[in-house]
Amino acid sequence: MYLEHLDDRILVLKRINDEWLSDNAGLFLVCPNAPSRQIAVKMGLLSHNTAISRAEAKHGHRITYALDTLERDVKAAGLKVIHRSGIFFKALANFQWDRLLATDVISKEYLEGCYQLGQQYPDLCSSIFLLCEKGR
Repeated sequence: MYLEHLDDRILVLKRINDEWLSDNAGLFLVCPNAPSRQIAVKMGLLSHNTAISRAEAKHGHRITYALDTLERDVKAAGLKVIHRSGIFFKALANFQWDRLLATDVISKEYLEGCYQLGQQYPDLCSSIFLLCEKGR
């Protein structure tokens, strides 16, 4: 399921918490990250970090989350956040990454460095995640 594609995300998260998640299970949520789009905003491609681009709308996106808004919705649904972080430091657009990864310009060490940097700066990551457990 893609949380950013749902109209009523809190309702779905609440059902996960209340009906589907056992007391000793965890829920791992991963979403695209709004602040990773700061370069696109500075370039004038997006009006603001959480704007839905035409391509995203075409793919069914309803929201672009940041850590604070994702955590807000998770808590509103009654889930308990255990851990939060980013996944991969993102300095380029996806199409740029696709082109670079088809060459020998990007090494495995560079990719690992971007992953580690993402742990330090989650607001600059391409994706964010929350590890949750059943709440109230």
